[in-house]
Amino acid sequence: MISKFNFQRLKKGALKYLVLECLAEKPMRVYEIIKAIENKFEGFYRPSTGSIYPILKTLIDDELISVNIENGKKIYSITEKGKKIYEEMKNKKYKIFGDNASFIMPILQELLQMAFYFHENRSKIDERTSELIINHLKDCKEQIRKLIRE
Repeated sequence: MISKFNFQRLKKGALKYLVLECLAEKPMRVYEIIKAIENKFEGFYRPSTGSIYPILKTLIDDELISVNIENGKKIYSITEKGKKIYEEMKNKKYKIFGDNASFIMPILQELLQMAFYFHENRSKIDERTSELIINHLKDCKEQIRKLIRE
């Protein structure tokens, strides 16, 4: 079972990867990073500035990204070291899932989106709603098991 601490660690690790992924595409301001991540999750998850800034600080301290000020705004860019680490993370991610990573990764992305959605909306879930959601998830899990067995 994922504890709140483990979920936060997962979220932080995923955010580090997502920030590097965004900056590997192009230099960005914080707002652009947040929007790019939100777009990757089709609006189901939007990191707060409070979760992004510590990640940026860590990435700067580790020399994986740099920051420049242009027109009074901070622009973050990935460094060569950051590109190397990002590629290693990306390759490791695909090695974990083997030859069918191209099939598995979209499934895992959907599951992660769902987890973020539940986490972001946790205050709206009461005991009855929780039971209904769990029952739907159990039904879904059984249907998926049947699909995989076929």
